[in-house]
Amino acid sequence: MEELLSSVPETDLMDGIDFERLAARIGFADRGVSTAQIDFGFDEHRTMHFLPKLFAVDTGRSIIPHGHSNMVSAHLPLTGAFRLRQYDLVSRDERSLTIQPTVDRMIQSGDLSSIGEDDDNVHWFIAEEPSYTFDVIVTGLDDTAVQTYEIFNLDMEAAEPKGNGWLNVPRISVSDALRKYG
Repeated sequence: MEELLSSVPETDLMDGIDFERLAARIGFADRGVSTAQIDFGFDEHRTMHFLPKLFAVDTGRSIIPHGHSNMVSAHLPLTGAFRLRQYDLVSRDERSLTIQPTVDRMIQSGDLSSIGEDDDNVHWFIAEEPSYTFDVIVTGLDDTAVQTYEIFNLDMEAAEPKGNGWLNVPRISVSDALRKYG
C-alpha cells in the first residue's frame, strides 16, 4: 500500500477522488469525524473487503483511539496536520486491550501511516488544524472469523501501566469515546 500511494502525487489522487466536491459535501462533524466512501466504480452487488474513504477532522477533534481485529488499513493525510499515536496490540480480552506504544509524532500531507493485525494495530489521530485523510481499509482477512472486522474503542486516559512499557487500556463505547476524545 505504501509503495502504491507513494507513487501517486497527492494532487492526482485528490483530482481522482474529486476531493473538493467530497470535502464540501461532508463538512466537519461537531464531534469526531465526517466521512465519505469513495466510489471507484466497483460493482455494487459485490461484497467488498476493500473500502476507500475520505475522513474530515476539524481542529482539536480526533479519530478516536481504537484497535482492530480482522482489518488492516493505510492512511494518507491530504491536507492539514495530525498528532499520530500508534501502538502494537499485545493482547485483548472482553474488557481491555494490552498495547505497547510505537509512534507519537506529527504527520501532515504525504505522511503515510498504516495498521497491521498486530503491529501498530491501535491508533489515534488528533487534528492540529482542519484536516483530511484518504484511507484504504481492508477487512475480512480471516474468512473463518464470525465478523468481517471489529473495532475496539479505547479509554486512553484510564490506561494502566503493566511493565515492559505495556499499557492495559479499557474498551469503551463509541458514544463515551466521542465524548472524551472526539
